[in-house]
Parts: sequence; C-alpha cells; structure tokens
Amino acid sequence: LLEVASGWQLERALIDAGIDPLIVYTDGINAPELDRLTQPWLSAAGDALAMAITTATALLDLDAVVLDGAMSRGLLQRLVAHTRDALAAYPLVGIERPGRLEVGQVGAHARALGAALLPLHTQFFPDKDIFLKQDL
Repeated sequence: LLEVASGWQLERALIDAGIDPLIVYTDGINAPELDRLTQPWLSAAGDALAMAITTATALLDLDAVVLDGAMSRGLLQRLVAHTRDALAAYPLVGIERPGRLEVGQVGAHARALGAALLPLHTQFFPDKDIFLKQDL
C-alpha cells in the first residue's frame, strides 16, 4: 500500500511533469488536463486498496470501510469510486463483501487526532481485562 496507494506517487508524477505537488490538496487536482497523471494513480491505488480490503475482509467481518487521507475531497471521492469498482471485480467466494465503502471526514488531521486520543483512551477507557476475568 505504501508503494502504490500513497499520495506520494501522485505527487512524484506531478513533480516530474513540472506541476506543483501541493495541487493535490486543492480542487485543482481534478482538472481534466491532469487526468493523464491522476488516472494511472487512481487505478493503481484503487486496485491496491481493494486488495487490502479483500484481505482484511477475509479475516474480519467488516460492515463498512472508510477511506480518508490528506488530499482534496474531490480526489478522495474519485479514489473511493475506483476502489469500489476494483473491489466489485474481486470474486469474494465465501467472504461477505463490506456493506459500505465510505469517504472519511477527518482528512489530513486523522493521524494527529488518533494519536491525541491515545492518552485519553489509556487514562479513561475501562480495562477490558476486568470484564474478562474468570474465577478458577
């Protein structure tokens, strides 16, 4: 996933084409003249994400999958659409496909928010072992 679905590959393609890679974070990335750069990345990233979702679904009973990232919302919506199409092509024999594939709402702040919640979780979340103790 890091080598295929990361936004860095798209940014690298933009740099090689002489385009400011920060456009990934704006609606300008969805301009039709940039399709020659965005479409290959969307296809490759969508395929890689579909493979990861399929693999996770083989192990977990997933009701929904949420894709999010530090990119324009329009590009993220296109990525979700490509991932949804790629996922539909997988023959999930014996595996139930996740019910929903959704666009996340946190964006670039997801990593920081998750890290910020860890100390709160550690301090205030009940110890699950209390509920799992058994009398011997």
